[in-house]
Amino acid sequence: MLLYKLLRLQLSPWQLAGFVLANCLGLVVVLFGVQFYSDVAPVFTAGDSFMKEEYVVVTKEVGLANMMGRGAPVFTDAEVADIAAQPFVDGCAPFTGATFSVVAAVSSPAAGVGFQTEMFLEALPDNYVDTDLARWHYTPGNPQVPIVIPRNYLNLYNFGFASGRGLPAVSEGMVGLVPIRLYLSGAGGSVVVEGRVTGFSNRLNTILVPLAFMQWANDTLSPGLAPKATRLCIDVSNPADPRLGQFLTQRGYRTEGTGGDAGRMAFFLRVVCYSVVLVGVAICLLAFFVMLLSVYLLLQKNLEKIRTLRLVGYSVRAVSLPYLLLICAVYALGLLAASPALRALRGLYMEQIGVFTGNYATGLAPAVDATALLLTLLLTLLSAAATLTRVRRCL
Repeated sequence: MLLYKLLRLQLSPWQLAGFVLANCLGLVVVLFGVQFYSDVAPVFTAGDSFMKEEYVVVTKEVGLANMMGRGAPVFTDAEVADIAAQPFVDGCAPFTGATFSVVAAVSSPAAGVGFQTEMFLEALPDNYVDTDLARWHYTPGNPQVPIVIPRNYLNLYNFGFASGRGLPAVSEGMVGLVPIRLYLSGAGGSVVVEGRVTGFSNRLNTILVPLAFMQWANDTLSPGLAPKATRLCIDVSNPADPRLGQFLTQRGYRTEGTGGDAGRMAFFLRVVCYSVVLVGVAICLLAFFVMLLSVYLLLQKNLEKIRTLRLVGYSVRAVSLPYLLLICAVYALGLLAASPALRALRGLYMEQIGVFTGNYATGLAPAVDATALLLTLLLTLLSAAATLTRVRRCL
């Protein structure tokens, strides 16, 4: 108690409130960026999200030689490796096509549907499939195969074919209930499996089955015949990167689809979130230096008292304790004030976010609590270390 009387902290309540407010503001900005990104993460990463990272489907131009019977142009292993090695490419996977023939038969008397047609199947690694992956799995021997079809196929039927012929429209849920019998045949034999449409793709204009099924069917029905890579699916973090367009033009590759409007939106939203966090970190650092400067001024005002206390035997820790308690109190109050402020800010946008995600957590994300504690602890330890060093040098 004697030390507190001798080292009376010459700070007004307004100064203390200013320190707490500055620290709280920096924390809120940092945590807001983290929480906002956590809230919109389902929009970015959900399987059927319209803002998932952009996938660019790349093909080669069909030339005269291909028209003369050489088939579709294929990508060599060297070309695939060259694309995957580009700095703007996060991943590259070839479409694995079927090396066997496929006939699909649909028969549903209740729905008044019955037809049979030849069709094609392709496969991609699971992380390239933009639909709910909960039912997207296959093990060899399973009689049922999940299928993903482009959503525009269903739209073409409902709003083009069916409406013009007086046929009933079909919902996505109804399509998932109709069994599709697949007759697969190749040099190695034939097999019949049942397919179920488990999802619809907004990005990939093909009929997809799990890669595990495709590999099993190719090995079983067409042993020794390797599928050719006629199309590639490229994962790019920034579809607006000019290097991507330049690279594809130089190599003579073509892209399918309309481009990356959704991918560009996702990229710029991520940039905004990162920028908000950086601004918050900058505010926290400024508050840290202001706090440190104020403590240094207090130490300078009590320089003679500190020297006297050190000469009579008081340790550096004992002399620094009042200032360390002040630092801990300021950062603790800032941390406590940041949580309700962040909850109030979050309430301003969560109703709109819920429109896209459908459901969301009511509490703050665990990453927010971890970030707040780590940042507060880091600033407290840095301030304490600087104060102890300054008191040690006062002698």
